[in-house]
Amino acid sequence: MRSLGLSLIQGFSVLAVVLAVFVVSRWMGHSEADCRALTFVTLVVSNLCLILTNRSWSRTILTMFKEPNAALWWVVGGAVVFIGMVLCVPFLRDLFHFSRLHPTDLMICFVVGVASILWFEILKIVTARRRGVPA
Repeated sequence: MRSLGLSLIQGFSVLAVVLAVFVVSRWMGHSEADCRALTFVTLVVSNLCLILTNRSWSRTILTMFKEPNAALWWVVGGAVVFIGMVLCVPFLRDLFHFSRLHPTDLMICFVVGVASILWFEILKIVTARRRGVPA
């Protein structure tokens, strides 16, 4: 039951962050294509972060990077290539009705996507310290 609750909280935190990106970008006067692209990239980054953080519910993302996992890198690499193609190839960008994102926009998507699961990483560290175990 605890894992279901944590999973729901993770999902709602990603939803809240992605929705906030959309609402704030609309409020700032960005076009619909800008908002769509920002929101989609943030969603993909957040989902990749969920994959990385849920590899272990007791060890942090950074410690889990030491564990080899070829399938993980295929998934992450495939997602990054797909996002790159959708944002850079005009046919695909038009197909998704995205605008071209600037490096600052991409950085915002990355930071916000990471922030959507940062609370869970902090929870892992706090829980590990209470138990006296390294995260």
